[in-house]
Amino acid sequence: MVYGTRWGGTAGVAEKVANTLRKLDYVVDVVDARKKTPDIASYNLVIVGSGIRADQWTKETSTFLEKNAKALRGKKLALFVSCQMADREEEAREKARNAYLLKISEQYGLRPVSFGFFGGLMDFKKSHGLLVDIIVRVNGRNLRKNGLDTRRVLDTRDWEQIEAWALEVAGAVLEKR
Repeated sequence: MVYGTRWGGTAGVAEKVANTLRKLDYVVDVVDARKKTPDIASYNLVIVGSGIRADQWTKETSTFLEKNAKALRGKKLALFVSCQMADREEEAREKARNAYLLKISEQYGLRPVSFGFFGGLMDFKKSHGLLVDIIVRVNGRNLRKNGLDTRRVLDTRDWEQIEAWALEVAGAVLEKR
């Protein structure tokens, strides 16, 4: 499993998926895309996940997909994203799901066996880059008025949903062997 994260939330999702698969006796390697990514030739299943910011996958996971697109087309593949849009009303949620998962699959000619779309983690006490930090500081009061309390950690990841998706992926892989 290869993941990219900006704020750390996607790392937690990747570990939850990996641990769920390990309970089913799968051997799972979890690799942060910022580090050297593995040669995927020996893997039966590749799961790639990313956090989303400004409607974009992390640079590292996009690069991984681009460099490995040809090999991934011949593998069982699952994709997931972890972002705050997963916690929105259905119309916005579906639009984001399509933009973040279907679009990236089409961009690289991939046919995943499953897509995961999960909530994210935002901890405004950590730096998230100069621009985001400035926006939060300048607009903190307005953000709070609109329901985004920048004084606390916002964690919308649903661990049961993540575990259920990992089981779905395992089932899809078993069915397609």
